Amino acid sequence: MAFYQLAFRYLKRKKAKTVLLFFVLLIVSSMILSTNMILRATADSKTAIGEKTKAKVVMGILKEDDRITLDDVEWIKDLEEVSTVNCLAKNDAFPVNFQLVTGSDSTEASNQKVSLLSYDNLENDSGFSEGVYRLVSGSYIAGDIKGIVINSYLADANQLKSGDLIELENTNGKRVSLEIVGIFLSGNESRQPEGMDSVNRIENQIFIDNSSYSDLFETEGYAKVAVYCKNPEQLSLLEEELNKYLSDKADSTTSDTLYQQMSLPLEQITRAAKLMLALTLLAGTVIVSLLLCMWMRTRQKETAIFISVGKSKASIFLQIFMESFFVFAFAVLGSCCFGNFMAGILQGFLTESGTTDISLEVLLQFKDVGILAGLGSLLVLAAVIVSLLPILRTNPKETLSKMEG
Repeated sequence: MAFYQLAFRYLKRKKAKTVLLFFVLLIVSSMILSTNMILRATADSKTAIGEKTKAKVVMGILKEDDRITLDDVEWIKDLEEVSTVNCLAKNDAFPVNFQLVTGSDSTEASNQKVSLLSYDNLENDSGFSEGVYRLVSGSYIAGDIKGIVINSYLADANQLKSGDLIELENTNGKRVSLEIVGIFLSGNESRQPEGMDSVNRIENQIFIDNSSYSDLFETEGYAKVAVYCKNPEQLSLLEEELNKYLSDKADSTTSDTLYQQMSLPLEQITRAAKLMLALTLLAGTVIVSLLLCMWMRTRQKETAIFISVGKSKASIFLQIFMESFFVFAFAVLGSCCFGNFMAGILQGFLTESGTTDISLEVLLQFKDVGILAGLGSLLVLAAVIVSLLPILRTNPKETLSKMEG
């Protein structure tokens, strides 16, 4: 008779022991499943937080005449840790077909210019992302949206609207015609000093895409590059790589404070869940081992007889392991049946406890069952080895003589 058949018959014969072992393994399995669901939920939440908080390294040039080049940017984009890059530049230009907003009567060049700020994506790394400015109409500069975003006061002063074209000129006389794609407002326009030169006034700030900026100034290169990291946990590594590559022309600052603040509660939950999982595995192994050790005392004679008649120790080990594994398999099914119920309880506990302001989605998934099966199998294997090893190492004749004596 095969070892698995003997295992099944033994479980049928010893119903009380089977039921007791089932409930012990059901509790252990439920604990493992619960802690693993929490660990997976916190890991998923940390990933989502990393994407939303947009941790980044900002590289700023040290000298105006030594800018971050297009080749530098391409090298940065190829880094494994980088998700996206936002390049920034700044310069002044003369208006051609519109009038500046100024309260100064100065004849200096600074009172005859607008301030140009170029971006790949205007919504990030600008006054818009910080809440200083707000877009009142049109679109942000981003991707395929090229053109300029001007101040509402400048638009009103010149009767301009989205879709209109304005011309700008650099100091060398090069002109470009640009489409207005958006209009913004600060709210602080009226609080500026009356005598402020035009180039410093909010009304005369014009945001422009990098391609148009390069056409106007016939130059390539950027004053700043905001490098966004895929995984905020790798931000230090990314900063180190960037500093090593751009050490002669730029220095770095990092921005991941929001991620650190939001992920701290999740890390606390993760540490607690990992500790609970470790204690569950340890306690489960000890309890199951003790149960099997107690029951193996009554099977010493049976085991010794099997060995004496030529049955291999490997076959005996497999039989006893299959006995526990059969029970564990049913315990896994039982814990999975309660899985969604436990997920709801855990979700409510984590929400009501106020441990974190972050939404945790605790759900039973197939990978949770897979991890439970793997960890539980190791637990059962360890318990069987602990309980059976002393018997298998003892000479069967010695065991039988003790039993008869």
